[in-house]
Amino acid sequence: MGWSELQRIPNEYNEEIAKIDESLIQLLTARKSLAKGRRFFPPQDVVQEWANRYDLDIPQINWLLNSLNETNYPIMPNEPGELVHVLPIMKKTTVDGFEYAITHAMQYQHSSVVTIEIKLLEQDVHIGHVRPQLLLEVSGGQPFSVRRNGSSGGGGRTQMTFLVTPCLPDTLDDVHFSLIPYASPMETPPKEMILDQEVRFE
Repeated sequence: MGWSELQRIPNEYNEEIAKIDESLIQLLTARKSLAKGRRFFPPQDVVQEWANRYDLDIPQINWLLNSLNETNYPIMPNEPGELVHVLPIMKKTTVDGFEYAITHAMQYQHSSVVTIEIKLLEQDVHIGHVRPQLLLEVSGGQPFSVRRNGSSGGGGRTQMTFLVTPCLPDTLDDVHFSLIPYASPMETPPKEMILDQEVRFE
């Protein structure tokens, strides 16, 4: 099948949705004009008030507001480049029975990959899977762009990695890290696959 034979993907659309979309575009244009390239983000008590008023989750609101600010950050390269060295960070904190540790950053030519370990401190609690809806925020010196790079774990532990552009400086005295609630409102929960058939190896 040649390119000319590609058919249009079926798509549902109507006037009601079109009006909402146009309003969103008008508001986005107005916000961009007022921001003039600067980053604007409301305090968390305002975000909490909006979450209550509009029956939305805070991670979803943070996702939207961070998306509006993303154009102010440098463009991310497709590849981080060659590994240069490993930057130890080792910052720890505890919140609601979970320990959060930023362990290190793999320093590449074009970006850094920051690793965060999360573990449940109470050993007697049985948790099958921890699903963090979090985004790393990096501030200090210059604007940094951050995106999720991967996650894994189980049994009350999880590990997250984030791609940070440009590279973190080797001296972190003026760099600050935090995790904020963050989740796409269109995110589909991962599908659970149950393997319960007998398997024999002959």
